[in-house]
Amino acid sequence: MAIASPPSPPTTSATRWTVSDDVEAHAANLSGWQQRYDQLSCGAFRGALADVWFDEVQVFRERTSHAVRQKCTIRPDTVWCGVTLAHDGSRIEGRSVGEGGVMVSGSAAEFELLTPDHHDILGIVATRSSLQAISQALGQPLNDSALDHPTWLACAPQARSQLVRGLAMLVGEAGTGLSCHDHAQARRFAQHAVLESLLTVLAAPQADGDECLSFERRRRLVRAACNQVASCPEALPTVPELCEQLHVSRRTLQYAFETVIGSSPVVYLRSLRLNAVRRELHAGATATVQDAAARHGFWSLSQFGSDYRRLFAERPSQTLARARSQSKLARL
Repeated sequence: MAIASPPSPPTTSATRWTVSDDVEAHAANLSGWQQRYDQLSCGAFRGALADVWFDEVQVFRERTSHAVRQKCTIRPDTVWCGVTLAHDGSRIEGRSVGEGGVMVSGSAAEFELLTPDHHDILGIVATRSSLQAISQALGQPLNDSALDHPTWLACAPQARSQLVRGLAMLVGEAGTGLSCHDHAQARRFAQHAVLESLLTVLAAPQADGDECLSFERRRRLVRAACNQVASCPEALPTVPELCEQLHVSRRTLQYAFETVIGSSPVVYLRSLRLNAVRRELHAGATATVQDAAARHGFWSLSQFGSDYRRLFAERPSQTLARARSQSKLARL
């Protein structure tokens, strides 16, 4: 039986949670895909799905109680990556996924997954244009040959762990009050974080060479990056945007920050953004902690709160409460 073209994605950012006790109904719940599921193991089926949409990226978590044969078709001109939370013997196009592997496809052709009982998978669907834009901005070419057909790829443990942690946090917090996805700046940072993580899996191997920059050139690059962040408070650049604006690769920027600052650009620039939030809270220039965090690109409120406490040894709500108290005393 032929499968029709996948449905179009939502036109705006959206978050959905669904549960189903019917395998066919569950297959229809994943938006933007065309799927047909056949249950293979015995017993009452239970499926749960959460998916989050950004402008050009869909992130989802899917859990199925029983073994399933999945016939799947993604939207044309998109790339899919699936990573199971445990090595469970899933198969893609008949090939058993190796431990630490991730499944990928950049083909609009139908493909088959065989998943076991108690399957738990995180997935990304991104437009090719958004992934290519990030690839160009970071100077990390895509491994296009890996996307020609559905397959699985070996993934470095650290990269895989970072991918799983980030996706699980994003899906788990969406719509709970712990995320800031309604704010354009936070949403942009979240989408770029997902695309960067996906590119880590799909990037072509690179030859060394960026480490040959002189110390003075690295120092100037770090200063330029920090100045760029300070000069754009209303449109804070993400790391990919910084690379594009400064005409350097992600590796060049990484080497420069590690040499001059002793830290990665992500960690250091996050510290600058945390300090900017603290100044807003201290000045009482915001209605809520969430508003201030979102304005500075923090899309996970729980991660923001943890980072803030670690850096300043107090909760952001304490900073804001103290500022308001001091303001009241000053008016007396």
